[in-house]
Amino acid sequence: MDGKLTPTGENWRERAKELQALLDELRPQLIDAEAQLAERLASISAFEYRVRARLEKLSQRLDALQSEIDNLRRELRRYQTGELLWGEAPPAAGPAEGSWRFEESAASSGSYRYRSRSETPRPALEGKRLAAVKQLYRRLARRFHPDLVLDEADRAYRTDMMMAINAAYAAGDLEALERLANEPDTVSYTPQTPEELAAALQREVNHCRRRLDEIASEMSTLEKHDSARLMRRAEKAAAAGRDLLSDLATDLRRRISEKMVERDVLETQLDEVEREGVEVSVDDLADIVYNLGLEQADEGNLFGAEGSWQPRRPRPWESNDGQDEEDGVDDTY
Repeated sequence: MDGKLTPTGENWRERAKELQALLDELRPQLIDAEAQLAERLASISAFEYRVRARLEKLSQRLDALQSEIDNLRRELRRYQTGELLWGEAPPAAGPAEGSWRFEESAASSGSYRYRSRSETPRPALEGKRLAAVKQLYRRLARRFHPDLVLDEADRAYRTDMMMAINAAYAAGDLEALERLANEPDTVSYTPQTPEELAAALQREVNHCRRRLDEIASEMSTLEKHDSARLMRRAEKAAAAGRDLLSDLATDLRRRISEKMVERDVLETQLDEVEREGVEVSVDDLADIVYNLGLEQADEGNLFGAEGSWQPRRPRPWESNDGQDEEDGVDDTY
């Protein structure tokens, strides 16, 4: 249907009737699209809550270890090359490889109309309460959606109402939605003439169409967010009988164990360098890693003391220039 008004020769009553019929088609589409977006945001928010509960502390631990390792490496470089001067501020430590980032939720990362950017991930609702919240949300969206009114004063009022409705829905707050249901539907006037009514209906049709396009864009943006991608991976894994978050937690624990070994190696190296006033090469570091790894493995040695490991060059920075032999030290293993 042509959405343009003809300025002359127009039967305004007939035109208003046609626009009202078109609006009656668009309104259910708009409310359904708005509800689908809200439900998708809510499901991703609930998934983000689960991710934080399972992975965030592990990820923060991994980042903290990486920061310690970076600082130890800078200290060793200072001893070896003088690269870092005293009083010089070290560069900011970055996240560890394999850690998960939680800086911004899906809801707060995009420009979603009628929603607060302060919404935070929350646990998922279940059962009868979830059904009641969804049903009441759709009813209130039909009543208060800002794009279903005929003038700007009413639109401003309904914008505030819609943001409150969305915030209550995101929080799963059935009581808040019930309170909002007691608010008046409108604060505006009724058009006085058929021409005014047709013009107002035309504006409303245009608003509905624009909002439908916006929702499609918002949904597309949402599905590109890291949380949405990870959620789809988790759903695919669950269909195959796997728990993706459990797998990720296991991987983070493995990385933490590796980083703890690396940190302990560097601490040992730095302690020896500071105590002896010597420089350690890359080859020396490899020997320290070898020794420390075997030492940790030996804590649970099933073969007992007789089958325990022997160190390889326990003080690798000491050169074998004959002095060792004079001190009665045999550097052959």
